[in-house]
Amino acid sequence: MKLRFLCGPHLEYLQSNPSAALALWETGFDTAQSFYDTHLWGRALPHIGCAFETADIVLTSNIIERAKAYELLTSSTVMLAFTLLKLGKIKDAQNTYCHTISRLERDLSIGGVAYLDLQESLGFLYKCAQNVTSMMSITEWHLGLQEEGSDSLGHRSSIS
Repeated sequence: MKLRFLCGPHLEYLQSNPSAALALWETGFDTAQSFYDTHLWGRALPHIGCAFETADIVLTSNIIERAKAYELLTSSTVMLAFTLLKLGKIKDAQNTYCHTISRLERDLSIGGVAYLDLQESLGFLYKCAQNVTSMMSITEWHLGLQEEGSDSLGHRSSIS
């Protein structure tokens, strides 16, 4: 995924200070939620992006119960994707879901992780990703019709 919200030094600091990462997640998520609720999606984006990246640090650090860490990552993923969708960045929203799904599936493949801890998060994320994929297909179909000179119902223009 190409979206980056944390700079290198800040990322390193948070990786070596998991309690600071957890605090940043809480602040970033709450701030993003406030902006999102007031339809200020552009202002929400950097905050939820930082929360999203920080949630992975929290998960990796084992500072909190694993099931709770999965919940933080899932919540951050969904809000980031919703924010990206509001900004018209459908492909980035899809990549956000795919990135998190891959991350969680990797945890499953390593073992030592209870599937039940991941089942709810993965199931929800699969549905969200599928919805965005459907949205992309509809958008591409609609754009294709517009390029061919059709209206939104698929009727051809008869302008000569």
